[in-house]
Amino acid sequence: TNLTEKALREDQLSVCQNKLSTLDSIYNSCLRALKFMSGIRGDFMSEFVDLFRDRYSTALIADAAYRADMPVRVPTAGLAPLNQQDKIAGPIKTVRANNDLVSIIAAVHQAQAGHIIVIANETYEVALIGDLIGTEAKRKDLAGIIVDGLVRDATELLEINLPVICRGLYPVGPLKLPAELKSHGEIDVEVKVGDAIAYTGDWAFADADGVVFLAKKDLEVTFEWAEKSWRREEALAAEIKGGRALGDIFEIERFLEARNRDPQVNFNQHLAALRKAI
Repeated sequence: TNLTEKALREDQLSVCQNKLSTLDSIYNSCLRALKFMSGIRGDFMSEFVDLFRDRYSTALIADAAYRADMPVRVPTAGLAPLNQQDKIAGPIKTVRANNDLVSIIAAVHQAQAGHIIVIANETYEVALIGDLIGTEAKRKDLAGIIVDGLVRDATELLEINLPVICRGLYPVGPLKLPAELKSHGEIDVEVKVGDAIAYTGDWAFADADGVVFLAKKDLEVTFEWAEKSWRREEALAAEIKGGRALGDIFEIERFLEARNRDPQVNFNQHLAALRKAI
C-alpha cells in the first residue's frame, strides 16, 4: 500500500512538473512575442547585441540565417575592422555619399545611440571619415561605422575606440576632390555595399570575418538557429580538446568510402545524419 501511494504521489508530481514546464514555455514564448511586437527595442534589442558581442560571430550568424532559410546579405570580401578585436551589431542608418562629406556628417548627426552608420560610395580613392567624425560618433554612443571604402586618421580612430569597418586607408578626404567628382549625398536610401544591398532599419553584424546584413524581422528566428549552432560547435570543440579526432567525430573515413561509391554524396547530409551539422 505504501509503495502504491508513493508511486501515485510521484506520478502526480511528475504531471505537475510537466504542466509547470509547459506553462513556463508558453509564458516565455508570449513574453518574447510581446517584446517583438512592441517594435523590437530596449532590452530585447540589446539581447541581440550582447549575444553577438559575447558569444556569436558573423560566420555563425551567416550559417544560422542560411539554415533558417532567411535572406542574408554578405558584402564581398575585404571589409575589416581597424581593430581586429572589434565586434559590432545594431540597426543601421545608410548613406550614399557621392563624395559628399556633408551627407556623412548629417547622418551621424541624425543617428541614435546604438546605430551603425553604413556608408557607400562610388569612388574608392578617398577617405570618407576621419578622427572628427569618429569623435562625434563616439560622443553620440553610436555602435560603429561601416565604410565601403577608405578612411583616414587610423591612429586617432583607434585611440577614440570607435569600431570602424572599412576597406583600407587613404590620406585625402572628399573636401579636396574636384567639384566634378562630387554630388549631393543621400541619407536613408538603398545602398550597395560590395554586392550586398542594405537599407536603413536593417541590422548589421561585423567582426574580423566581415559584415552580414539581416532584415529586422528575421532576427529572432536567425538567433534561435544561431544558439543551436553555437551549442553544437561548443560541444564539438570540447570533444576535440578532450582528445577525440575531428575526423573520427565526423566519421570521415566512412564518408570517403561512400563518396568513392557515389561522387554526388552530400557531406552536409552526412553530418546531419550524425547530428553533427556545422
